[in-house]
Amino acid sequence: MGTPYTTLVLAAKVDEFNADLLNLRFAFLAAAPVVLLLVGGAAWFLASRALRPVEILTQAAERVTARGLDQRLPTEGHNQEFQRLVTVFNAMMDRLERSFHQATRFSADASHELKAPLALLQAELEQALVAVPSGSLQQQTYSSLLDEVVRLKAIVHKLLLLSLADAGRLELRRERTDLCALLANVTNDGVELAAGLEVHTSIEARVTVLADAVLLQQALLNLAVNAVKFNRPGGNISFALATTSGRAEITVGNTGPGIAPADRERVFERFFRGDKARRHEGTTGAGLGLSLSREILRAHGGDLVLRRAEPDWTEFQAVIPIAAGGIRS
Repeated sequence: MGTPYTTLVLAAKVDEFNADLLNLRFAFLAAAPVVLLLVGGAAWFLASRALRPVEILTQAAERVTARGLDQRLPTEGHNQEFQRLVTVFNAMMDRLERSFHQATRFSADASHELKAPLALLQAELEQALVAVPSGSLQQQTYSSLLDEVVRLKAIVHKLLLLSLADAGRLELRRERTDLCALLANVTNDGVELAAGLEVHTSIEARVTVLADAVLLQQALLNLAVNAVKFNRPGGNISFALATTSGRAEITVGNTGPGIAPADRERVFERFFRGDKARRHEGTTGAGLGLSLSREILRAHGGDLVLRRAEPDWTEFQAVIPIAAGGIRS
């Protein structure tokens, strides 16, 4: 810069400045990942700490079952923002537990109170049936009424067992039970009911389980009755027993109209009967058998599942743990 008569030249050596700037750039690039990790870790820690009450609430909600309605959250130790949410959750669980216990008690009490009058009514009808002339209209009427009373007694008994299972009070008289012999009894009963049907059995080994033989036989008999009830004329029924990984697998299959895809998720619901089942001629029942069978098997540490549901083949599988040393060839 300058004038026409004078020129001023200013100069500076910038190598050191550029070197410092380059070092600063390298330092920034080296520190940036560390800073980002620290910031991310701090953000994660703060977010986890802030959302911890929500996680606790979620875990408590996941533990809520028919036998876990006593789940409650402590009201202390939470931020003020979550205090009301915890209080509302605990109040909801209180109402739910009271309602469930009331419904369970009602079902159990009603079933228990109905047993005596139904037994008395059955006895009176049996006496009246003996007293009337054979082949008379009164005999037909009393016989029909007696059948309905027996059916009502069976429904009441199932409701009582289901209410006990819901309350976690289904008492099992466990003893070493020959599962093969028990399944043979169920198969024989199924053969007697399956007039005109072909019955197949397949038993791999002799199996012993720790079970309540009466309840377990009832659960398997429900499957056999359904296999007969919802079959087609001249159809097939199969009973199979296999073992795998310390458990016994009992499979009951039958030909028939099958189960509609929309009904497969609901077959274990109480009082549910699919459209085809309701239209099937000659079928009776309240839709409690499968639900009761599953509850009995679950009480034994097993389960009942719908294994196959094809247009002309339906197959249920019951699973139950095998007792120690309970497999014999």
